Amino acid sequence: MDLSTWVVLGLAALIGANHVLVRLPWVRSNDALFWLLNLLDLGVGIAVLALGLPGYAHAPAVGWVVGLLLVLHVAQNLHLRGQWARETREAAQRQRDRERRRRRQEREARGMEGSDGPDGPGAGRRRPDGPGAGRR
Repeated sequence: MDLSTWVVLGLAALIGANHVLVRLPWVRSNDALFWLLNLLDLGVGIAVLALGLPGYAHAPAVGWVVGLLLVLHVAQNLHLRGQWARETREAAQRQRDRERRRRRQEREARGMEGSDGPDGPGAGRRRPDGPGAGRR
């Protein structure tokens, strides 16, 4: 096999690895591997755009398509990373909401809510987790 065949096979392997690896949970949790894959994609994409593909000098559009595809993969990966971050934030918010709901239900069960009005039970009591908690 000649150089152009090896380059095309290497690019195909890189594109396939990008598509598969980025979606694996252990890559998702490993920032160094995620960024290494993206930097590799970006570097190879820019190199293909700047230098072209060996053996395809007669068809420069092939180099442009492959180079832009690699750059597009970087953009897709960054979009995926944003989705992961949003999912993580939303899961943490749901957990905090569940915990607040559980605490509120516990307070209501103990009769410490103080929402019966200004003269009702709990009036004048300071909520242990409300504003000013821990300050005297």
